[in-house]
Amino acid sequence: MASEITYAEVKFKNESITPGTYLNSAAAPEVKPTPHLSKPGGPSLLFTSLMALFLLLAISFLIAFIFYFQKYSQLLEEKNAIEDLTYTELNCSKDKVWSCCPKDWKAFSSHCYFVSTDSATWSQSEEKCSSMGARLMVVHSKEEQGFITKILEVKAAYFIGLSDPGHRRWRWVDQTPYNESATFWHPGEPNDNHEQCVAINNRRSSWGWNDIPCSSKEKSVCQMKKIYL
Repeated sequence: MASEITYAEVKFKNESITPGTYLNSAAAPEVKPTPHLSKPGGPSLLFTSLMALFLLLAISFLIAFIFYFQKYSQLLEEKNAIEDLTYTELNCSKDKVWSCCPKDWKAFSSHCYFVSTDSATWSQSEEKCSSMGARLMVVHSKEEQGFITKILEVKAAYFIGLSDPGHRRWRWVDQTPYNESATFWHPGEPNDNHEQCVAINNRRSSWGWNDIPCSSKEKSVCQMKKIYL
C-alpha cells in the first residue's frame, strides 16, 4: 500500500505540471551585456597624433620666434648704432618723406657721403667709416661718380670701397656685384697685381680710378644710407 500511494502522489504531480508551465517557471539564463570593444590601439593612436601635432606647432613657433628675434635684434643694433654716433645735428629735407644726413655729410640720391681730411691705409679708412655707421664708398653710377668728384681736392687721392682679395677679382665692401661696364678706371688701369686697393684721383683734369697698394696712406670717402624719419 505504501508504494502505491507514493506512486499516485508522484503521478498526480506530474499530471498537474503542463509543458507550458514548466517552461515558464524555469529560470531564464542570465544574459550578460556585451562590453563595447574599441578598436585595438584607438586611444593610443589618437594620443600619438595629438602629441605629433603639438610638437609640430611647437617647432613652428620656435622657428618663427627665432626669425623675428633675429630681425628685432638687427633693428635694435642699427638703432643703437645710430644713437651711439656723435651726431649733434642732422640736415634733413623732405621729398615725399623726411630724409637726413649727419652734419658735414653730403647728400646724394639715397646716401650720405663724408670726405675725410686725414690720411690712412685702406683698412684703417674702412674701420674709421665703420665707426661712424658707414663704409667706404661704393660707386653705383656715373652720376654718383660725378657728384663725389665735384667735392674732392684735385691734388689728393681718396680710397673707395673696392679691393682685390686675389686674382684680380674686384669686390665691393658691401658685396655689390662688380660690374665692369660701370667702372671708371683711368686709361691703362688697373696695371699692377700687387696694387689691390682702389682710389679716386685726378689725372690731367680727369677723375678716375687707380689701383694702389692697400698700405698707402690716402684720404677716403665714407658712405652711409640716409636716415629716414
